[in-house]
Amino acid sequence: MADDLNRDVSLLDRDLVAVRRDLHRHPELGYAEVRTSQIVAERLRALGLSVRAGIAGTGIIADLEGERPGRTVLLRADMDALPVEEQSGHDFPSETRGVMHACGHDAHVSALLGAATLLAERRGRIAGKVRLVFQPAEELSDGALHMIRAGALDGVDTALGAHVISPLPFGVVATRTGPFFAGYDAFEIAVVGKAGHGGLPHMSVDPIYAAAQVVTALQSIVAREVKPGEPLVVSISAISGGNAANVVVERVTLQGTVRWFSRESREHALERVQAIASGVCSALRATCEFKVVSTAPVTANAAAPVDLIAAAARATGRASVIDPGPLTVSEDFSEFTDRVPGCLFTVGAGGPTAAPHHHHAFDLDERAIGLIAEIFTRATLSALRPE
Repeated sequence: MADDLNRDVSLLDRDLVAVRRDLHRHPELGYAEVRTSQIVAERLRALGLSVRAGIAGTGIIADLEGERPGRTVLLRADMDALPVEEQSGHDFPSETRGVMHACGHDAHVSALLGAATLLAERRGRIAGKVRLVFQPAEELSDGALHMIRAGALDGVDTALGAHVISPLPFGVVATRTGPFFAGYDAFEIAVVGKAGHGGLPHMSVDPIYAAAQVVTALQSIVAREVKPGEPLVVSISAISGGNAANVVVERVTLQGTVRWFSRESREHALERVQAIASGVCSALRATCEFKVVSTAPVTANAAAPVDLIAAAARATGRASVIDPGPLTVSEDFSEFTDRVPGCLFTVGAGGPTAAPHHHHAFDLDERAIGLIAEIFTRATLSALRPE
């Protein structure tokens, strides 16, 4: 593989880190990645790529044509941030109140721009096409699907995606053939009671009390209804309702997720979430409204793309490759791997003491940016090598 890649990645590192820090200072939520998209489009056009902007609102699709015809490899980065107030303590914090790159998507954008630069310089070594996809709204779990509906996968033979991962140290690349990340459903439960005075509880129906019992009861699904060892997670992560100490509010909303690896587990869990919530609310004189607001399938990697990524990672000379087993986090890159052979891989960017993803102090080892760019580049050159 190209011996000059290590050198060129080193030369790019400072710029890639600067791009990541700029994006980190200006995070944008799903479908609002306007500034990020403009930066991406300008850089890709400067490389001479064919760029389509405004896909699914703020998405970018850019094609890099090789010198000869051949297959098409898709490389993808997600662009959106999270509604988190940053408390990281470093010297380039978010300048947007209540919004933060708390999952590393700023690094993903920078890394894919790096790969675009490296591949554009090696166009003569490419037989086929490289499709670069910068996707909005991964955190909303439907950005990938909207990009696909807009043609992102048209003519694509293989899809590759990367994600930094804070629990692993730099230099560790994790991926596996088969199920890697869990399927995902986000749901909302509205608990509706009867408003009233906090000092006269018998004249009202308290939805906060009912919602608390629902949260507790839902834990029985995994604890008492699922075979031990079956990977399933049911979480309630947000509760909203009420704004005064002496008022019984009428409505409380719970937001949660189900993470699963089999359709049977998914269907059982969703049915039981609705049934348990409805039953508890009924017993406490409240009513319940349930809906699934977004979903994404299991991220299942194909063998050949996994081998491609593993070989590329080892060829960098600074990465080891591990199989961590299935992980109960989720990624809507699964929409790509659900349709074409693909591989999602993770690159260590922290370690055991690092803040977790979606945490207000999340940060990352910025060496991972160049490593992702190099792995993308090596894997693509290998997949599109002229015969």
